[in-house]
Amino acid sequence: MQTIDDPGAALAVLHDPAFVVPPVPAATHGIAWLRSAVGRFSAGDAYTRRRALSESLLSTVDPVALREAAASSPHLHPVQLLCTALGLPSSSRTTLAAVRVVAAAYHPGTGDEPAADEAVRALVDLCGGTPDETTAARIGLLVQACDATAALIARARATSLEAALRDTPPVPATKRMATRPVTLTAGHPEPTGLSGTRAEPANRTDTAAEPADRPEAGAGLDERSEVRVGPGELSEVRVESEGRPGVHVEPVGRSGSPVGVGGIRVEAGEVVRVSLQGIPFGAGPRRCPGRAHAIAIAQGVVSASVAEHPGGGR
Repeated sequence: MQTIDDPGAALAVLHDPAFVVPPVPAATHGIAWLRSAVGRFSAGDAYTRRRALSESLLSTVDPVALREAAASSPHLHPVQLLCTALGLPSSSRTTLAAVRVVAAAYHPGTGDEPAADEAVRALVDLCGGTPDETTAARIGLLVQACDATAALIARARATSLEAALRDTPPVPATKRMATRPVTLTAGHPEPTGLSGTRAEPANRTDTAAEPADRPEAGAGLDERSEVRVGPGELSEVRVESEGRPGVHVEPVGRSGSPVGVGGIRVEAGEVVRVSLQGIPFGAGPRRCPGRAHAIAIAQGVVSASVAEHPGGGR
């Protein structure tokens, strides 16, 4: 499998509608049902509808309150904090164990699928017993917060939240499938702020200051939520023109040869691994909807660690 690790090419893939998430088959039960019912593995109208469900659930969770809960109970796992915040009836270790089993098998070809089938059934019961898209969205939020947010916390404790986001993204890579032949021209896109104005790489950004048309990005965060992020977190892809630095996505020529020189060729139907170095929550239309909540939990836990161990060697 080809890895797209050039920062500009990775951003181009994540923004280009020619690249889709590899599809999963429809299913009626267990871990296969969960994959087929969540936004994470969906496309088109199904993805739009299912992402809206996830965003609606997250909109009921105040990131500031979540950060305070994490600061007051830093020993709790992110899944336990999120269960309580979502109003689920249990945040017990049994629930956490089930989420961990499901998370290990969430991607096709990973984990213990029979055990994950049992764990999915338990989580469906936890969420009311109806295996519909809303239940899948709830479980999906818990699963996607499980290992990634725990990893972010561990790395932030070892260094800092800023360094963890910049250097060791909690999810190191994602996969995309090309629906047509594409040649990616590698390069660093000129960073632009979320408002469209030019911004310097690693410019400090207050997530609460993002435009009103993207409320999920930082709803409820105050000035204490400032973190420094890399250019991928600030950037939108700027198409190369008039010699400006940027990222250019070209179709393959009719002869079948790549357009341009030194491009990264991706064939139709090819699945590529896309590095998320510098873009810890992804980019484009599938950017993680729970990034504000993950940062809030990590901030709360790290602040408790700093209070307990001032100086902390960092």
